[in-house]
Parts: sequence; C-alpha cells; structure tokens
Amino acid sequence: MSETPSLSLPVIAPAQAQKHVTHNDALMMLDALVQLSVISRSLTAPPAIPGEGDRYLVPAAATGDWAGNDHSIAAWHDGAWRFFPPPEGWRCLVVEEGSDTRFLHGRWRQGHAITSFGSALFFDAIAETHVLDAAVTSDTAIVIPQRSLLFGVTCLVTDPVTGPASFAVGVSGDAQRFGNGIGTGLNSQLNGPAQPIVYWADTPIRFTSPDVPFTGGSVQVSAHIARLQIPDFQ
Repeated sequence: MSETPSLSLPVIAPAQAQKHVTHNDALMMLDALVQLSVISRSLTAPPAIPGEGDRYLVPAAATGDWAGNDHSIAAWHDGAWRFFPPPEGWRCLVVEEGSDTRFLHGRWRQGHAITSFGSALFFDAIAETHVLDAAVTSDTAIVIPQRSLLFGVTCLVTDPVTGPASFAVGVSGDAQRFGNGIGTGLNSQLNGPAQPIVYWADTPIRFTSPDVPFTGGSVQVSAHIARLQIPDFQ
C-alpha cells in the first residue's frame, strides 16, 4: 500500500530513504483537509496574494492556476497551489457564507435532505447588526427571502436603544408580529417564534416605536427560515 484508502495520504515504505519527506507530506495533507473549511467558493480565479494555508473551493470553469481543477479544494502551500479532489460525501464550511456544503453527486451542494438530482430543503438564519434609524419605524437591510417559510425572529440589543421606553418587532402591516414591549437596555432580547408563514416577496424586518422616534441604538437581528431548492438545471 502506497496511500491510505480514505485521504490518500502517502505511506512510508519499508527501508525508505528520506522518510521525513513522506511523513511531512502526509502532515501537510492532514493540515489542509481535516476540519475542512475554505475562505470562499465564489472566486473563478485564484487570489493575487494568497496566505500560507489559505483554502478555497474551485468552482466550475475556473481560470488561471485553478483551470482544470473544478470542484477541488485548492490549498496554498510553499508558494504553490495544491489540489485535492473531494470524494463523495465530504463536508466543508464556507467561511465567506457562514454555511456548510457537501460534495454529493459530483458537485458541492448546500441544504438538507438533498436528492440525487439536486433538490433540497434549506434551514437558515439570516442576520445583521441593525443600527436604528432616527424615525418611528426602522427597516432592516436583510430581508426575509421570497418563497421562504419563516419560523420567527430573534434579537439582542447590542447598543442601548434611545428614544422610546420599549419597541416592537414585526414587518410592514404587522408591527408586533414577533414581539412588543421589548426592553431598550443592553442585552435586552427577543425570542420571537411565530406561526410559520410563507413570504412571497422579499420582506425586511421592521422595528417600531410605540410613541417617539428612535434616537440611537443597535440590535442584532436574525430571521429563522426554511426554503426549498429546485432540481438542478439540465
């Protein structure tokens, strides 16, 4: 046996010279592949100045030094790219997206209950730190995505809210859907599950004051959703 069966790590042969070369190569492969995470999977060409140990997922039709290595893990080591084709079933965290992806049926896919033709169910939390507008209402930049099923919204006050003595969290037309009477002090929080509802259009989350305008404050806010992924295009 010259390689291990799962990770294809090089094996030291009996009476081999320079055993440290093979051993160190195996260590570098382990360093690249164990607890696998990558910076991004969206770049179609390698970055101009990668850092030692940087890892990426190579998308289809990549160019430059990545050409011909579609779907591989690209790891920068000792001034060169090294490529590792993933076997079926590998998992990877994409740091740029904050999401997990799996290599199934010949490509990296996201979601749960993924079928052989690419349809899937996603569970997700979409979040931002929202600085409140100087108004009675303040809408988030993030939106509840169209065609998603929303289970609820959570919030944490990270900079004390000034102006009103409390506030509500909801959407346009339903200002208190996820909660009202939320405290304005640091670390005040909302755990706002609601009856699940499908949003057919992109919908921001709305913070509403019961009386006077907001004059300051920020809130970490997350929308907890499920959505469907259609099968792959042919």
